[in-house]
Amino acid sequence: MERQVRDFLDDLEAQPTYSDSTRLAYHNDLRCYLDYLELTLNRKPRLADFNARSVASFLDTERESGKRPSTLLRRRASLRNFANYMRRHFKDWDERFENDSHLIDEAVSVPVTATRPHFLTEHQIQALWRVLEASKRPRSRRDQAILALLLECGLTVGSLVSFNLSDINLETGQLRLPSNSNRTVWVSLRDALEPMQRYLKEGRPELNYRAQEPALFISQTGGRMTRQGVWQVLRQWGHKANLPVTLSPRLARHTAAYLLVSSKRPVKEIQALLGHTNPLSTQALLRRMAPKVNEED
Repeated sequence: MERQVRDFLDDLEAQPTYSDSTRLAYHNDLRCYLDYLELTLNRKPRLADFNARSVASFLDTERESGKRPSTLLRRRASLRNFANYMRRHFKDWDERFENDSHLIDEAVSVPVTATRPHFLTEHQIQALWRVLEASKRPRSRRDQAILALLLECGLTVGSLVSFNLSDINLETGQLRLPSNSNRTVWVSLRDALEPMQRYLKEGRPELNYRAQEPALFISQTGGRMTRQGVWQVLRQWGHKANLPVTLSPRLARHTAAYLLVSSKRPVKEIQALLGHTNPLSTQALLRRMAPKVNEED
């Protein structure tokens, strides 16, 4: 199915009527759907898996995770356009959407509720550290540094994989954050500093097959880690730690937000760490976190 998706996206590239932002949205929507299928099926998705029921299940999951109605509608449009592309270009493509198409509409018509973010408990975090510490493999040092940064700074996975070696200063214990402005933002690492030091001393040198590779986090093939690569390693460690939920960058980000709010950090600092360009996004998150933080007090 990956090949057909690539062909569809290439077809969009050849059509001048689509803007760059629209093509990027199609790419992101289809990528999210493929990731969902791989997670639920525990294997690479096949073309036979692309049907109305799996699309509806995907949209249901997206809605329950808190996605906005506009995002759900865009996801639906992207997947339906992909289905139309398959009908136009493949004679043996059967009608997979006609009988169950109402399920897709129902999945986006249910109101989206503002659910309280889920996050890892202290016990679950300690379980992760135990399994990571038990492994002596170089990639375990890398994965521990990744998780430590995600839990301390609330980074998006896109920001995480974009870091270069020049973005961290071990002498001062600081990390340079991605910024949408011309201002350089450095933050002092706390609990994440020691795992970062161990990774750069014991992990990265063993993984780095390219002497000139600038990426901070590199894969086992020596190149920059991808978003999917980060997602996969987190899921694997969560499984090894017997977590009752799937460990993902999103869950780590929610956990970081909860820890930041619990520690009474200034709102502007939380906004900078989470990468919110709009302060209203940070304030909305604080309101959603507040009931749980108060329960813990």
